[in-house]
Amino acid sequence: MLGLSQFFAELLTVIGLLSGAGAVDPIDDPQAGAPFSVGGAVTGLVSTEPLILGLGDTRLEVDQDGPFVFADFTSADAPYEVFIVSEPPRFDCDIERASGFTEGQDVSDIEISCSSNASAALFTADRLHQVGLTMTLEEWRAFELDTIRANYSISEASGRASPLTSFSHSEVYRQADFSYLNADGTETQIEKVGFKMQGNTSRQYPVDQESEPNRPRRFAFSIKFDEEFDEDESVYACIDFNGLPAAVSGEPCYDIVGQDLPDYPEADGREFMDIDKLRFRFNRDDPTYQREVLAHELLNAAGVPAARAVHAQVALTITGTEDQTLYQAPLPQTFNMGVFTMMEQIDKPFLKLYYDKNGYLFKVGAPGNLAEPDAANRTCDPYEDADVFYNENFCVIGVEKSDPDSALEWLGEDNYQNPDFVNSNINSDGPMGNVSQFLPYQPTYDLKTKKKSLSEAREALQDFVDFVQARPTAEALAQQFDVPGFIKAQAMEIVLGAVDHYVRVANNYYLYFNEPTGRWIYIPTDFDYTLIDVTGPNCAVNSFLPICQQTLNVEAFTDLASTTAFNNGVAPHWAGRFFYPNYPPILWEIVFGADNNPNSGNRQQLYREIEGILDRHFDWALLGPVLAERRERLDSAITATDAADAETVLGDSECSQIYNPDEIDGDSKTFCSESRASIKEFVAVRRATLLEEISQ
Repeated sequence: MLGLSQFFAELLTVIGLLSGAGAVDPIDDPQAGAPFSVGGAVTGLVSTEPLILGLGDTRLEVDQDGPFVFADFTSADAPYEVFIVSEPPRFDCDIERASGFTEGQDVSDIEISCSSNASAALFTADRLHQVGLTMTLEEWRAFELDTIRANYSISEASGRASPLTSFSHSEVYRQADFSYLNADGTETQIEKVGFKMQGNTSRQYPVDQESEPNRPRRFAFSIKFDEEFDEDESVYACIDFNGLPAAVSGEPCYDIVGQDLPDYPEADGREFMDIDKLRFRFNRDDPTYQREVLAHELLNAAGVPAARAVHAQVALTITGTEDQTLYQAPLPQTFNMGVFTMMEQIDKPFLKLYYDKNGYLFKVGAPGNLAEPDAANRTCDPYEDADVFYNENFCVIGVEKSDPDSALEWLGEDNYQNPDFVNSNINSDGPMGNVSQFLPYQPTYDLKTKKKSLSEAREALQDFVDFVQARPTAEALAQQFDVPGFIKAQAMEIVLGAVDHYVRVANNYYLYFNEPTGRWIYIPTDFDYTLIDVTGPNCAVNSFLPICQQTLNVEAFTDLASTTAFNNGVAPHWAGRFFYPNYPPILWEIVFGADNNPNSGNRQQLYREIEGILDRHFDWALLGPVLAERRERLDSAITATDAADAETVLGDSECSQIYNPDEIDGDSKTFCSESRASIKEFVAVRRATLLEEISQ
């Protein structure tokens, strides 16, 4: 005899069968019973950007070490698979026990371990990095020859580049051996890396010829680990009457010979600690040696895509034979070049580390504000199709070309083997007049990746420029441009007083096309002119500044600490003093509105970003101890420098490159003139100005 409960159970089963519904096992019913969770723990995650995990269509952001959980996974006995959607920039994460079955209980044993990639050790800020460069005497002399023939002052071989000229410079990579002292005391050595001078206005002849004996000067340079030396470096050599490189006495050769180097295909794809290129800047305009490193730390801490920067001491060794001498002394000779800012290059490896992709990357220089008509000119002449090295109608979107592939290509068939032509100072008294033979093709928008797809890249950027110049709404712009990222970057630039960038000077940034999202991304670079405040009248007080020698809007560089984000009708505001008045910062105007609407959602977001930076990062109570510790670490290394200071700027001896640590935290304005503030003073005034604006 059936029990009552069993009877009713069977009755319900029969009813179900008769109705066609079929029997349902509660264990197999995804809606049956209490919900179950799927999770685990993350270790090694130290990043400002989150780790994004996926479970089916659900996404979970994890921003710190510890447990994570996908809650309310309702299936009682169903398969699950947790996967990594995206890793934080410069991190690699591995997942264990990512899949299985719930089996009627919560899942909590998934393990995710994250670690920074190899480049992290290269950019630790807790020590002074040690870098060595070794060059033969022949290569050092060839490097001198490159700078002499480039004729940086146009009229004088050993002079400083004229301010804001069409910079003439050689981009030839000379050959050097590279060494790096690892944190554990071991040394990494890499043979035959590329070495060349870096920069524009900071370029100068690399030897101080006024000192006795002569000695190298400090200058900015770059190291390229994957340089194959497959271009004709002898283009820049003086030649004999057989057309071969030869020592020539007198200008412009000074018995210096540069010869073509053998190709080095072994370097193809070579990297050092996941990096293929490093930049070294010599703090020309910063006697504290602190500003650029600090600026890049703050950028990365705030989650702005940016390069990393640390301090490095550089030693230069020149080798030779027993009978060779340099600067009246036998070889080898080693020079302590001093403390540099060692910086990550924004290039293909950067994109791989940061975005795990390699799309179109353009470096943008002044006046690249996207508003100028030339940027959208589709009738321009592509440089890559030209048979001349200079044309005023060349496209402003292209690939920089500073070096010829051969002397024949560069100088022409009638000239390239003519010593009277090649050995002449063709920059000033030769057939080309005052146009340097090294005058490069420098597009405003210079493609740095996927150069074999230049035509497609140029068209993609022209399409975006056309779109922007049509003045879309901020909402429409956000479909093709990373507006939140732009706002975050602008917040940091405003806090730092980084005027030499997009809004004021239309300079020093990259545009990167992120294919997965279909959006362009703004990536700022070069923060040497930050955390600085000069007050007006700028040129009356600071006549040493190159900018003051030009008929330009010098106010763009003044009163930075007291500048508000938006116009309050009283103080100067961020977009109120741009350098090129004919072409205002169009992205800024679209994102934030040309009017002065304080209730704009994007404006409010900018204020939130600024407030977050001030609260978490930009306070002297936080920054002061960090800079004090670094000053103590750098003092002796800086004062032990063998290399000569940078050349005096426009004849003002008080404003040459010097070490003045008092400008870190001094209470008085101590450098060059009374108009320039210390970092401590800048931080105090900047915080007060922006907090007051936000409060209103």
